[in-house]
Amino acid sequence: MIKRKTAECIECGNARLIYSKKMCGYCYQKQRKKTPLPRPKKQIAKFSKKSLDHLKRYRKLRDKFLLENPVCMYPGCKSREVTLHHAKGRIGNLLTDKRFFKSLCWPHHQYIEHNPDLARKLGLSFYRTISN
Repeated sequence: MIKRKTAECIECGNARLIYSKKMCGYCYQKQRKKTPLPRPKKQIAKFSKKSLDHLKRYRKLRDKFLLENPVCMYPGCKSREVTLHHAKGRIGNLLTDKRFFKSLCWPHHQYIEHNPDLARKLGLSFYRTISN
C-alpha cells in the first residue's frame, strides 16, 4: 500500500495529507470547483464520413429496389406494403449487395426472422457464414 505524504498545504498552511498540486484534499477540491475541467466542445460524430457515404448509397439502392419490387416476395402474399429484408445480413458490403435484397411485408418479414429454417427453404434467407 502506498503511503501518502504529509506536508504543509500551500493553500491553508495546515500539515495534512497532500494530494495534488501540493494541496490537501479539501483545498484541492475547493480549487477544482473554481476551475472545472474543460469539456470537449465538438461532439463525437455518430457515423464516420465513410459510413455516411455508404448509407447514402444504400438508401438510394433500397428505394429503387422497393419501387421495382412493390409486392411481397413471400409465396402467396400480394401485399404492397413492403420493407426491405437483407437475406444474408447487413455487414460490410452486404448492405448494398442487391442480390440478397428481398421485399417483404412486415408480418412475413417478422415471421422469417423468427423461423430461419423455413426462410432458407423458401429462398428468402441464406447462411451468413457460408458463401453462396
